[in-house]
Amino acid sequence: MRKLLTLNKEGKLSLRATDGIETVAQPRRRNVLLLVDVSGSMAGPKIEQAKSGAIDFSHSATSRLYATALAVFADRAAMVCDPTADAAHFASKIARVNIGLVGGTTDLAAGLVLAGKFRDLAAVVIVTDGQTNDNHAALQVAAALKNRAIDIICIGTDDADSDFLKQLATRSDLATHVPPKNLRSAITDASRFLPQG
Repeated sequence: MRKLLTLNKEGKLSLRATDGIETVAQPRRRNVLLLVDVSGSMAGPKIEQAKSGAIDFSHSATSRLYATALAVFADRAAMVCDPTADAAHFASKIARVNIGLVGGTTDLAAGLVLAGKFRDLAAVVIVTDGQTNDNHAALQVAAALKNRAIDIICIGTDDADSDFLKQLATRSDLATHVPPKNLRSAITDASRFLPQG
C-alpha cells in the first residue's frame, strides 16, 4: 500500500494511505553519548559540576530530538545509561556516578572504543580534567569515529591539554577549556553544537 507524506489538519507531518487513513509521522531521535572522566582528579566540586551539567545537557539535547546516553571512563570505560529522552531516568542514572567507579587514571581511548560500539551515534561529548594515558591511541580511535561521521565535542578543565582536545574534536571550535567552576555551563552549552538534520 502506497503512502503519501502530507500535513494533517493540525499541521503535523503524517503519512496518508490510499484508503485515507493517516498516521502522524514521529521524528526519529538521534543518539549522543556523554563521556565523563571519573578519574581521581575529578573528585569534589568538578564531578558535581559535571553531573549537574550532564542533566542540563540531556534536557537540552532532548529538545533537539536527541536521546542521551552516558558512559564513564578512567582505567577502563563503562556504560551508565543507554540512550534515553526520559530526563528523570537519566538523572537517576547519573546520580549513581562516583569517582573511582572504573579506576583512577585517565584512559580516554577506552571511552572512545566504547563509543565506537554504538551502531547509531551522531555525536560524542567528552568531559575531562586531565591528560589521557595515551594520546596517540585516543587520536586513532577518534579518527575512526570521525570516519563514521560521528562528531566529537570536547570539554576540558584543569590539566586537560587544550591543543590535544582541539586535535581530538571534529573541528577545533568544538573543543573548549574552562575553569572548573564553569564546567556545568560548558557541558550544558555543548548541546548547541550537536549536528542537526
